Amino acid sequence: MNDKLIERVCEKCPATQWGKKSICSVHNLHVGKIETCPEWDNYIIENQGLMDRSGQLAFINLEPALEVVTKVEEEIKGFNWMVKEVERLRKEIDRAISSNPMIQEKLVATYGDAAGMPSGKGLRLSSLTISEERYEKQIQRMKNLEDKVRKINEFALNLQDDKYRTVMECMMDGMRMNSIARHVGVSRQRLNEIKRDIVKRMARELYSDELLGS
Repeated sequence: MNDKLIERVCEKCPATQWGKKSICSVHNLHVGKIETCPEWDNYIIENQGLMDRSGQLAFINLEPALEVVTKVEEEIKGFNWMVKEVERLRKEIDRAISSNPMIQEKLVATYGDAAGMPSGKGLRLSSLTISEERYEKQIQRMKNLEDKVRKINEFALNLQDDKYRTVMECMMDGMRMNSIARHVGVSRQRLNEIKRDIVKRMARELYSDELLGS
């Protein structure tokens, strides 16, 4: 999504001499390394997400964008729960694989050992008993949660600003906003600004397709 914003905003901005320079004079960075910009946000708000896709103009409705933002906030807030749920599912699957030879044979043939990740090949449901089908669904659910945990964790680690990273990690740990503000040493208003910025960045990075209405 950033590539589209660079094309539509940065190449028409005086900070890049209207696209002649690759270094933004405001951020003092190559445009490809800029993570967020007020001009990008203004463009999205003013156009409500009008973006160029394969030569066509795609319109992002405000409602889906708000749904993505809400989802991102819930995923950050629920990070600890997702980690615990992955561990619970893994233990349950481990028990099933070790205690039932039939489940072990079919599931391990598809997914590898209990510590392995699902291969995505899957088994035909007609070849599974109800119990086996249940465990296959649990493995897929565990994989989906693990994928979310990994992406959120990578996003947090890639935040360059130490204060932003601390706020993100505190939210992932489930700390209350007042406690985070005291810990970081900022006002609640400033903390809310940082939180909004983090959520917008994460939405753009993890859910660009949904924001583009695909």
